[in-house]
Amino acid sequence: MSKFKKFNNMAGPKIALNVIGSGGNQVATVGAYRYHLFSTSGSFVAVNGGAVDVLVVGAGAGAGAVIGGGGGGGAKEPSSGFTLQTLIDGEYVVTIAAGGAGSTSAVAVGGTPSDTIFAGSSTITAKGGGGGGSSSSASGGIGATGGSGGGSSGGASTAGGAASGSNTNVGGAGPSDSGGVRGAGGGGGSTAAGGAGVRSGNGGAGGEGLALTSFDANLTAANFSLFTGMTVIGSGGGGGVWGGSAGSGGTGAGNGTSTAATGGAGTSFGSGGGGGGFNGSTGGNGGAGFGGLVIVRYAV
Repeated sequence: MSKFKKFNNMAGPKIALNVIGSGGNQVATVGAYRYHLFSTSGSFVAVNGGAVDVLVVGAGAGAGAVIGGGGGGGAKEPSSGFTLQTLIDGEYVVTIAAGGAGSTSAVAVGGTPSDTIFAGSSTITAKGGGGGGSSSSASGGIGATGGSGGGSSGGASTAGGAASGSNTNVGGAGPSDSGGVRGAGGGGGSTAAGGAGVRSGNGGAGGEGLALTSFDANLTAANFSLFTGMTVIGSGGGGGVWGGSAGSGGTGAGNGTSTAATGGAGTSFGSGGGGGGFNGSTGGNGGAGFGGLVIVRYAV
């Protein structure tokens, strides 16, 4: 028998990850970072306080009905994408806004979401997109102000909703002449304004959003199931139309319709819904926007 003992654990001790906190709908370590993704409201609990990066995405807005304007995309805060915060041990509230509801009335603007918030060492707030205007009312036809503005309806000869936030743009205008067949404006997106609706023409296109990987190369569906089907966030919805082609939404936002069908819903974080169309006698409802998002990451 050998005089030497056999050792089974020759690899040495494992080094623990630098886990700073807990909480979120999906938590994963990818490369040099650990990520906590919040798609619903909750708390990030710092259990080993330290430096974290935070990104907050506002919810997408609902679109207008009956030649309705597209819903605007939510703001991304801060403007650089992530901001550094130093947390002490404790609980930090995360508030995720739901996407705005599409309008079901010719006189009501699509839903403008509430703010999405991370209440950390300082509070980061991202505004939801502005709701799209609906056709049959001067006040209800104007796209609402939001992160990115909502598109104005085919019945409102006016500019779209204003933008208020980082990485945001205005909504598309309604047509210069509101009589007869016409299109509505598209919602604004992170990188482009919504397109204008056209008299005797088409609905405006929704503004394009920002690629997830522009914030962090690891933010892909391959790494996080919450991003399944998503590559771009914060896009504006397309405008509805009567007598032409409906506006296409930006990537991940809803398309407008050219009939009495309901506009398409947003399918990516912070993206707006598409405007409802009109077939000459019946109008379609607006599509719903998609909710907000908070990401907390830290080096491990």
